[in-house]
Amino acid sequence: MKKLVGLFFKLSLVATIIAGCSSSNTTAPGNTSTPNTSNTTENKTESPQKEKKVVYALPAEPETLDPTLNVYSRSSVVMQNLFRGLYKINKDGQPVPSLASDTQIDETGTKYTFKINPNAKWSDGKPVTAHDFEYSWKRVLNPDVASEAAFDLFYLKNGQNYNEGKATADEVGVKAVDDQTLEVQLENPTTYFLNLLCATSYYPVRKDVVDGNDGWTKTPETYLVTGPFMLTEIHPKQKYVLKKNPNYLEADKVQLDTLEIVFIEAAEAELAAYTNGEIDVSDNMNNESMQKYKDSPEYFAADRIGTYYFDYNTSVKPFDDARVRKAFAISINREQIVRNVLQSTEKLAYGFVPYGMPDLVDPSKEYRDVVGDLFKEDVAEAKRLLAEAGYPDGKGLPEIEFMTMSGQTDRDIAQALHSMWKENLGVEVTINILESKIYWDEMRMGNFMIARDGWTGDYLDPMTNLTLFETVNAADGPRWSNKEYDALLQENREIQDQAKRSANYAKAEKILMDEMPVFPLYFYQDTYLAKPHVKGVMKNYIGHTYFEYAYIE
Repeated sequence: MKKLVGLFFKLSLVATIIAGCSSSNTTAPGNTSTPNTSNTTENKTESPQKEKKVVYALPAEPETLDPTLNVYSRSSVVMQNLFRGLYKINKDGQPVPSLASDTQIDETGTKYTFKINPNAKWSDGKPVTAHDFEYSWKRVLNPDVASEAAFDLFYLKNGQNYNEGKATADEVGVKAVDDQTLEVQLENPTTYFLNLLCATSYYPVRKDVVDGNDGWTKTPETYLVTGPFMLTEIHPKQKYVLKKNPNYLEADKVQLDTLEIVFIEAAEAELAAYTNGEIDVSDNMNNESMQKYKDSPEYFAADRIGTYYFDYNTSVKPFDDARVRKAFAISINREQIVRNVLQSTEKLAYGFVPYGMPDLVDPSKEYRDVVGDLFKEDVAEAKRLLAEAGYPDGKGLPEIEFMTMSGQTDRDIAQALHSMWKENLGVEVTINILESKIYWDEMRMGNFMIARDGWTGDYLDPMTNLTLFETVNAADGPRWSNKEYDALLQENREIQDQAKRSANYAKAEKILMDEMPVFPLYFYQDTYLAKPHVKGVMKNYIGHTYFEYAYIE
């Protein structure tokens, strides 16, 4: 997606097909009358119109339903169907105005003036105002709220300073001039700012509902939204029911009546539900579903700008040593894991920035192809590094714990890594499997040595992937810090020379892969199943599934 002033990025987008029910035909009434005789009128007969409904499966409930706190992909999928911000992604994958009716950008590229569409409403019918945006964006940055999404808004003037207690809320570069006018001041020109506005962290929430009510996301009565659907039923650990939002700005274009999101943890159970017609869309695919459907018209695949990877806790031994980290990373066989264990078509990762990200200088090329691989697998070199670090053949290493999640794919990968590390390095690893909520809490508290992780970016600039490992974000992952890395990314926020920015990103990524605080396994590809009788459901390059444009055939 891109911006009004500046370049539009090449987008990778797939319009896909998803399922529901068909509407019944309506029989028009017949009417006959005979002059000067008794009138006979045929009774009007209409069969009730069938609900236009799609049932979609997620492996678990969203981690949060508060857009101002969200950094999760699963939560984003749900909220992208419930909320709209100033901009949204259209069916062609472009960022276009949503709740904003007009956008002005000054000659410096740092000041934006947005006019809020006077017809924009919350799901309870009250108007959306510029004050809602000012409140919401400052809430994300408020250090007392402690939102993990705060770094998304560091582009705002004094956004980071406020988050770190070095400036006041009044000094942050967002201000409601009146109900319809929002002025935004950025720290630096940002070529992808309109792209950012499509992310959940820039969505509005309403002060009168949120303040003093920690449970506002727990009931449909207080969960007010601005998007194509609204939440009408919450059944914890079972399903959410979303209905068309009649107060959505473009409600006349939304053709589904109901979007039901059910939670099915195991891929095997989801496959059974899809095969039996209990769900219409399935994207938690395992080997069995891949083999069963990959050659059918119900199977779809699309690249997205994300990476499946693992964090080392660099604050604990032995992973405080880059040589040990690299030894573990290059001693495995990605081809065997992805092709044989997962039986997947996803691309192997020998860098962190994924495919699907266009090159900044020549957008017809892929960034990944231009930069190339930044490391290679080499068991002999891994053994040498481990010995150099003082652990020949793994001797002297403390007990290594590998933390992962409970999904079958994560389990399979964990077992494969366990076997490879034992065979290639002589290292015994204990696998610790946790449920999602507990897992992320343990990550945040640093209670891990090696942990499964994953990230899908929000916009088509390598910043969206590489910013994860800046010092400001270190506490949420590998606890790693590198001043040169930070400086390269900061410079890229301040300049618009795309050749220089591209060189900086390549240099920063090389530092990341040399020091290896994380090691990538593969780049995400969205593979999913969809029944053939619903059209227009969209999977974008971020991996979100949009039902705003879906319709029943």
